[in-house]
Amino acid sequence: SIPADNPFPAAMGNNRAIWALGLRNPFTFAFQSGTSRMFINDVGQNTWEEVNLGVPGANYGWPASEGADNITAGVTAPLFTYKHSAASPAGSGPGGFFTGFSIAGGAFYPSTGNFPAAYRGSYFFADYVSKFIARVDLANSNAASAFASVAGSPVDLLAGNDGALYVLTRNAITQISAP
Repeated sequence: SIPADNPFPAAMGNNRAIWALGLRNPFTFAFQSGTSRMFINDVGQNTWEEVNLGVPGANYGWPASEGADNITAGVTAPLFTYKHSAASPAGSGPGGFFTGFSIAGGAFYPSTGNFPAAYRGSYFFADYVSKFIARVDLANSNAASAFASVAGSPVDLLAGNDGALYVLTRNAITQISAP
């Protein structure tokens, strides 16, 4: 059933079930343990990949905006975005040195675990095509850094009870015990 607090209760028919607008292909999402914070990984069309903060009733702008392009009043900008092509000069603009084509799996690392304290509470995400794992440091203005690469195409991530970060690829599971 559709929850009574859904953001579009006056919409007709199945449109009453809409929770947010303007996402192109929200391939995966993750909740931060102990909070209601949700990050949505939205696969871009021509130019950008996005990590969005999930907010009821938000409009993320697609198809009129993608990534950092055409953010206008009423559009919720992404927390982090990276391009399909390298920036010129290298490392400039949104996304810095990241290039990729299909943002996939994401996971929040818990506030406890085997990773050093600087990594705890961070958000990790993967790119299916470029086969990298990256980290968004939520305590440092959402600064992003490369974290790991994997042999297969990653589709999801999970922070395990043992403190390891698990990467599910199309054909294997990779365990990352510590950075």
